Amino acid sequence: MAAKVNLAGLKADFITALRIISQEGLSDAFAHLSARVDGGKKMLFMPRKSPALVKAKELFVVDFDKLVPQSAVHQAVYKARGDAGAVIHFHSPAVILLSVVGQTVQPMHNYSAIFYEGVPVFEGTGQVESPERAGEIAQILGAAKAVILRGHGAVVVGQSIREVCILALYLEESARLQVEALKLGTSRFFSRQEAERIAKRTFKPASTERAWDHYKHVASAT
Repeated sequence: MAAKVNLAGLKADFITALRIISQEGLSDAFAHLSARVDGGKKMLFMPRKSPALVKAKELFVVDFDKLVPQSAVHQAVYKARGDAGAVIHFHSPAVILLSVVGQTVQPMHNYSAIFYEGVPVFEGTGQVESPERAGEIAQILGAAKAVILRGHGAVVVGQSIREVCILALYLEESARLQVEALKLGTSRFFSRQEAERIAKRTFKPASTERAWDHYKHVASAT
């Protein structure tokens, strides 16, 4: 019975996260989310459908080898990263803008400091449809929280659905501020040491929950 309750709660968070990224402008009709389940051996996934329209009853469980539409990059990340509890891929505007001018998110404020490990860029273009290409993306991601796909968006990894959702929002905010800063002049970025120190003070479970509650309320109020 407990497993069923946990799965129900996970599905509720899954749908909430989809509504949040839709509300906050991170996704058009093509973003997709997953969460690790079944003792870490499978993932909860979504149909090929707009994040704004997916229902909990449509979510399904699939292993890391059976390919279904849009699943390859998620499966590759789970295979490569034992710490990955959730993965999201989205096409947010500012992230794409940075990638097409040859830049990536760098630490310049409290939220971008969270990505102090760096945000690598996958230089391949087009869709991620094969396990081979998905494996390349997972390899480039390494131990980072996010990887940008040139001209395509980003893949973000978190320990939970709530965390990965908030990280996705922070990545897009960071990219947007960096794009705006480019218009003003030369940006002053944090050093790796400064960014890591800031991140360890600000990126805590309680902060993630506070942000989650805020964005959940905003999404439910519309």
